[in-house]
Amino acid sequence: MTPDAPEPSPPRQPPRPPPWREIFRGRLGRLTLGLFLLEVLGAVQILIVTTVMPAVLADLGGLNLYGWAFSAAGLATVMAIPLTGTAVDRFGPARPLAIMLCVFAGGTVLAGLAPTMPIFVLGRFVQGAGAGAEYAVSVGAIAKRYPETHRARVLALLAAAWIVPGLVGPFFGAVVAQTIGWRWAFFAPVPLLAIAAAMVFPGLAESAPEERTETPSTGLRWPIQAAVGSGAILIGLGQLEWWSLPVALVGVVLTVPAVRHLIVGSSLAARRSLAWALTAGFLLGFSFFTTDGFVPLMLTHLRHLTYVQASLVITFATVAWTTGSWWQSRAVTTIPLPRLVRWGAVVVALGTAGVATALAGVALVIPFVAWTLAGLGMGVAYPTMYLITMERAAPGVEGATVALLLMIDALGSSAGTGLGGSAVALADHLGASLTAGLAGAFAVAFVAALALIAITPRLRVRGGATQPPPGPGATPSGA
Repeated sequence: MTPDAPEPSPPRQPPRPPPWREIFRGRLGRLTLGLFLLEVLGAVQILIVTTVMPAVLADLGGLNLYGWAFSAAGLATVMAIPLTGTAVDRFGPARPLAIMLCVFAGGTVLAGLAPTMPIFVLGRFVQGAGAGAEYAVSVGAIAKRYPETHRARVLALLAAAWIVPGLVGPFFGAVVAQTIGWRWAFFAPVPLLAIAAAMVFPGLAESAPEERTETPSTGLRWPIQAAVGSGAILIGLGQLEWWSLPVALVGVVLTVPAVRHLIVGSSLAARRSLAWALTAGFLLGFSFFTTDGFVPLMLTHLRHLTYVQASLVITFATVAWTTGSWWQSRAVTTIPLPRLVRWGAVVVALGTAGVATALAGVALVIPFVAWTLAGLGMGVAYPTMYLITMERAAPGVEGATVALLLMIDALGSSAGTGLGGSAVALADHLGASLTAGLAGAFAVAFVAALALIAITPRLRVRGGATQPPPGPGATPSGA
């Protein structure tokens, strides 16, 4: 690690944003609507998958692969973001987006038609690659096609795209799964792709590839190596075979240097305080999404709720996330950012503990309230992490540094859901109950939240950052 750089000069006053109607005018307006629809589609798919996974399990079996339904998509996202960024710089955004929308659609159809759980996981991997690439292209399109005065408005609109899916997505997925079948929950949103593409591509066609310049980046090797290594660790930990330990050890050998390079060794993350911010982002995604992915399974298989009833816990947490972000956007002017992260992490830890009490048969109101509060804490801590990261980034590479945090966040959520799935799979292999497996998953999430609380004093900031989009749509980590 290198010492912190000298204090930069105060940031210039950002330009005044235009009226909202300006971003909806003409061809640029169609591009805005198209990007909005793509974000809605991504949000709906993420929330639907979390809600209907118990129904998928009941139909296809494969409890040992339950966690992989989440981690496969996240690991694919980690690999897709840098690959897509390189493609956008070389060919412009239109061609990569066309390819990756086809990839996303293909993965969605494959998951919806899957006859077995391994095929379903493969579909989720393909879907995650398309979703991560789509998000990377969307952010690149905002940078390349919109004037600086318009960008904050468009980013805020993409965050707002999660409000309606958060309210109706889990309920819609649960109703479909409980009536005509979970497969239709995957197929129903696909027509939005065609509508979004018709609006997006005319605007992207004007974005020609730019002359390439040498700028700091993470490169392609390290994110891919981290994703492959993490996958090997999860495969090894989720099996009780003669080859399990060697595969897990190979995964550790691949993952440790890759993650270390991404967090402390790259030119983007060379400063100590930024490395701590990236570590905190990893732990935050790890702790929240590990529990989030397994709450519906617990409610349906252990507490015998219907899919519709269990879907409400995801709806409440998503709405609470948005509420917490709204409060955070006002609190950042008066409360130190590390304190906000610590408060949010404490609430996520308490929410995880509250959810785990349902394993002991407590009244269901306790896990519902607990996970709603965890969503509130995530809404406070998550956007604050992006503020800290942007504030600690070197001048001129703020965008690349935020993209690095996106990858670290996706890697954390993938590792968390994967380790939670490994706990469930090991319990199944050993003949233990599902309760024991879920207890292991929630324990992993709780320890990660405690680790985050412990490192928050390391999150030093100077002030003067720009507010990021507030909603859960700020990342594809839940893909």
